[in-house]
Amino acid sequence: MIINNVIQSVSGIYANSNNVKRVMKASEEIGTQKSDEIQLSSEAKSFSSIMSKLQAGQGQVRADKVAYYEKLVSSGNYNVSSMDLADKMLKTRF
Repeated sequence: MIINNVIQSVSGIYANSNNVKRVMKASEEIGTQKSDEIQLSSEAKSFSSIMSKLQAGQGQVRADKVAYYEKLVSSGNYNVSSMDLADKMLKTRF
């Protein structure tokens, strides 16, 4: 019967769970310490390097460009072509 098989499977899982708890408790009593370890891929290391460089140059603001675009926006003359925007987004992403 299907129900019986499911009940047996679940009870088996609980039985294994108790065994794992006993092994973990025994290792704690012995005094074994567990340590976590992390390994970064080369892509992650490269990304971290790039982010560090970007953050280092964060304080540099080109006041002349900011003033230019503020003037365009406030006068209502700042318009961006949707095609130009899409092209830049695709070049940046891919």
